[in-house]
Amino acid sequence: MDAANPQAENELVAGRSCEGCTMCCKLLSIEVLQKPRGVWCSHCDKKRGCTIYEERPIACRTFYCGYRRIADIDEKWKPSQAKFLINYEAEHRRIAIHADAARPDAWRAAPYYRVIKDWARTAESQGGTVVVWAGPNVTVVSADKDWEMGALRDDQYILPVDRRVAGGVAREYIAVEADDPRLGQS
Repeated sequence: MDAANPQAENELVAGRSCEGCTMCCKLLSIEVLQKPRGVWCSHCDKKRGCTIYEERPIACRTFYCGYRRIADIDEKWKPSQAKFLINYEAEHRRIAIHADAARPDAWRAAPYYRVIKDWARTAESQGGTVVVWAGPNVTVVSADKDWEMGALRDDQYILPVDRRVAGGVAREYIAVEADDPRLGQS
């Protein structure tokens, strides 16, 4: 969760709530709690929710998943049902889908996959990406292909690389370290 990018409550879709869902407490890393991605938060009661709700960190207080913020999706997209959650990461210009490692391909099922591919097409046209995290494993979803990146660390970056091919340019994705000089060029 990103405390530096708080999400406004006035952006929420009316009538939607977190009730019955604690997937963010499992799927996202929470730095201030030293909680890694894909592990249940020690403060989460799966049936009741956050046991430190009134004192929860700012990253938790200000986070709202895509289900709460995207009006064009329906109840099937609630993380407790879909088994993944959607988050927009502005600093990386990407839509991040965090899938439960117990159901790593849930996002590939209908109706999700077609919509995610549409998001990828739009993101690419605007210089962004769509990335799926399933535990440490990452997939970059592009309009034409899903790029299986394998296990990545939180401190690695995904870099789009364009290469010339007969008839144009082909985009590929590679994992790089934070000090890779190409990061400043993308």
